[in-house]
Amino acid sequence: MNDELPLNEHPNPYFERKSYFSLNGDWGFLLNEEKDLPFSYSEKIVVPFSIESDLSKIKKHVSKKSILHYRKEFVVPKEYEGKRLILHFEKVDQIAFVYFNKKLIGSHFGGYLPFQFDLGKCEGKNEIELICKDDTDSPIFPRGKQSNKPKGIWYTPTSGVYGPIYIEAVPEKMIKSFKLIQNFDDKKLSIHISYEGNNEDVKVEIIKDDIVLTNSSFDKKGETCIDCSSFFYPWSPESPFLYKLRFFTKEDEVYSSFGFRKFSIVSFKGHNVFALNNKPYFCSGVLDQGYFPGGDLTPSSYFDYEKDIILMKSLGFNCLRKHIKVELNRFYFLCDKLGMIVMQDFVNSGYKYKDFLIKTAPFIPYKFIDTKTYSLLGRKSKESRQYFESQLIPYLTYFSNQTCIAIFTLFNEGWGQFDSVRLSKIAKEYLNGRLLDSNSGWYDQGCGDFYSKHVYFKKIKIKSKDERVLSLTEFGGYSYQVSSLLKRSFGYGKCKNKEQFNKKIKDVYEKEVIPCKEKNGLSIAIYTQLSDVEGEINGLVSFDRNIVKVDAFLMKELNKKLRFNSND
Repeated sequence: MNDELPLNEHPNPYFERKSYFSLNGDWGFLLNEEKDLPFSYSEKIVVPFSIESDLSKIKKHVSKKSILHYRKEFVVPKEYEGKRLILHFEKVDQIAFVYFNKKLIGSHFGGYLPFQFDLGKCEGKNEIELICKDDTDSPIFPRGKQSNKPKGIWYTPTSGVYGPIYIEAVPEKMIKSFKLIQNFDDKKLSIHISYEGNNEDVKVEIIKDDIVLTNSSFDKKGETCIDCSSFFYPWSPESPFLYKLRFFTKEDEVYSSFGFRKFSIVSFKGHNVFALNNKPYFCSGVLDQGYFPGGDLTPSSYFDYEKDIILMKSLGFNCLRKHIKVELNRFYFLCDKLGMIVMQDFVNSGYKYKDFLIKTAPFIPYKFIDTKTYSLLGRKSKESRQYFESQLIPYLTYFSNQTCIAIFTLFNEGWGQFDSVRLSKIAKEYLNGRLLDSNSGWYDQGCGDFYSKHVYFKKIKIKSKDERVLSLTEFGGYSYQVSSLLKRSFGYGKCKNKEQFNKKIKDVYEKEVIPCKEKNGLSIAIYTQLSDVEGEINGLVSFDRNIVKVDAFLMKELNKKLRFNSND
């Protein structure tokens, strides 16, 4: 970790300008219950870490009445004087008001997607102030696994800034965004661009190993379609082949990357199964909560991401289910680069979930129609439902260009679930070549691409009830405690030692998961979970990642048995 400037690399490799500077590091800070800008800031906080985390150097819990005040002075680098400056916030939870030189320039609501403001042309010394408020128990905004009473599967809350803050210098007319649309079968790439000037002035190059393979211009609508057949090579976890993209005008330049891949459903031995690049493909993955020692929801460095991905690949896994969290784009880029498929969850919200449902749903096959269970599943607030739906398209749009993302999970175990059939129809229009798991775990509504089940405490005996793909999106979760510091621990079946832990894993794969694949066409299996998190000790590795609890050779061999035979 760079103590003076943590996470100072450009946070978004999918839309990267070279003309940027980081504002991470020490900020003035004040915690009170006053909504006005303070006269002074008595503490320092390390951005981009939340106030609750060790790495923030504050480590305090906040209440719904708390107001978090941040202040940063910066001097515009000489080379950027006279240019427009765009101020970027990657993650701020939950409500933020932003001031520039004492003037309110905007606000943002919700804690998982980035936002930005145009500061105009600036020079010399300037000041940014941020006023934040976070009610973890709010039924309106997404919260994921955050809880004011962390225990079991619920973790330490995250408030205020918890992602990088940076500034980009841009010209008068800048490239604003683009969307990649792949036609894998025809080996073509369509691109839709948003530019503040004449779209015909924008060019794009496809590059590999510093060699320009082809280039193209955009039409008046900002569209182009590029024939890539002469240099086409597909992406997969086994061969993560990426191309670089360079978008440019006379004044602006943006870099990105992509890999050619296709996620679909094919028939295999009488079952519909998940397919990668038109071939049956077994996704064997782990549940990835994305919590890190010291930083909680924020890694201490991007190397933390890389270590997790490399470790899971070394165990034979090819998929991570990013659980109830949105990562920084560096994570998805590393999955692209290193070769790891991602199942991306929507982040849950709503009122507190019924304790009796959480405890009994793994055993009782409740059958709810979720247009009639708003109160039961935490969605009695109309405002809560409206806010979730309002974020549906922005969420999917944000994830348009990441190569690794194959599947979106709309609702997990009924947490805040409502109107699944209707919302799935909306989501389907914006998936951009991905698949949809509408109801992961319980309370299936017969929609989406998967019949998606969680199995704990009992034998895995699942079959798809229709033409949808059979997927086991959570199972296992065996606990094995390797730290003597924990006062409380949680897991789905305790193991006394490493030998017992590995035997349980071996048995569940060999006696249940693999037979389910052979007999019932199972093509996705997600083990719970990558690492221990706080008091939840059912990880394959310890929370600090220093102890690998699972036998690496055993795990890799089990994963080999799950692969589909390409000769079948």
